[in-house]
Amino acid sequence: MKKVYFGMNGQFGDIILQEPALRSFIEDNPETKIVLGCSKKYQEILPLYENYHENIIDFKIWEGYDDFPTKNDKNYIEEQKFDARFPLTGHPQLTQPDWFNYRHVTTETALMMGVKAKTSKIKLNKPTGVVQKPRTVALSLFSSQWPGGVRSISVERQEFIARYLINMGYKVYQLSGPGQPCIEGTILDKNPNYFKSCKVMLGTDFLITCDSGMSVIASAYNHPTIGLYSSAYNPAVTTTKNWQPVNPNAAYLESNLANNISMYAIIDEINKKIKETQE
Repeated sequence: MKKVYFGMNGQFGDIILQEPALRSFIEDNPETKIVLGCSKKYQEILPLYENYHENIIDFKIWEGYDDFPTKNDKNYIEEQKFDARFPLTGHPQLTQPDWFNYRHVTTETALMMGVKAKTSKIKLNKPTGVVQKPRTVALSLFSSQWPGGVRSISVERQEFIARYLINMGYKVYQLSGPGQPCIEGTILDKNPNYFKSCKVMLGTDFLITCDSGMSVIASAYNHPTIGLYSSAYNPAVTTTKNWQPVNPNAAYLESNLANNISMYAIIDEINKKIKETQE
C-alpha cells in the first residue's frame, strides 16, 4: 500500500486510544504514507500527533461526525484514491458485546480498525509549551455524559476534593468543557479546548479524573493519575480493569457509580500522590 487514511471518527478519548493500532500499523507497513484525521468536532486534539512519525504526511479534518461522510467528505475520499482506509466505516462496531471480559480497550480499538495492536500501552511525544508548575493538581471529574450518566462526580464531592488540596497548599486547575460549572476555589480557563487542557494537565503534579479522555491522555505520558471509575458503565462485568488506561503511575478506584467511591479512599490516594511527587 502506498497511501492510506488512518483515524477513528470518534470522541476525544477514542482518538488517543487508537495510538497502539497506529504504531503497529506503521511497524508492519514501514513504506506506507498515512493521512491521519478525525472529525472537526474533535480536531483540537490532533496536534498531539504532530511529529509523531515521518510516515504521516497530512492531517484531515472531516466535516461529518454523526452524519459522516458528508458530500465533501466523500469527494475528498474519491480524490485521494487511498489504497485503504482504517477503519473502513465511520463508526465501527465492537467485535463482541462482552469484549472487555477478555481484551483491553486499546486492543479492541485496534481490532475495530482492522489492525492487531502489539501493546496496550499508549505513547505520544510530549507537546511543546508544557510549563511545569509545582504543587498543582488537575481535576477532570465531569464525564462527557454530565449531568447524567454514571461516570461523573458530583459538584459537592468535587468541591470537597478541591478544598482538601487547597488546604494542603496546592493550586487546583479544573479541566472542564463548556456548560460545566466551576468548582469553587479552582482555576478554570474561560475558553478551554482539549489541547490546552492537556498541556495544563501535564504541567501539574498529578491528575484526578473520572473515566474521561483526560485519563487516556495522561496514560500516554505516564502522568501521575488518580482515576475514579464506574463498573456500571460496563454492566456486563463487575470490573473496569480492561477499560482503564495502562499507566504505571496511576491508581484506579471504582464503584458501581463513580460518585459512590469512598471519599476516604480518594483522600488516601491523594495523600499517597502528594508524598510520591514530593520525594
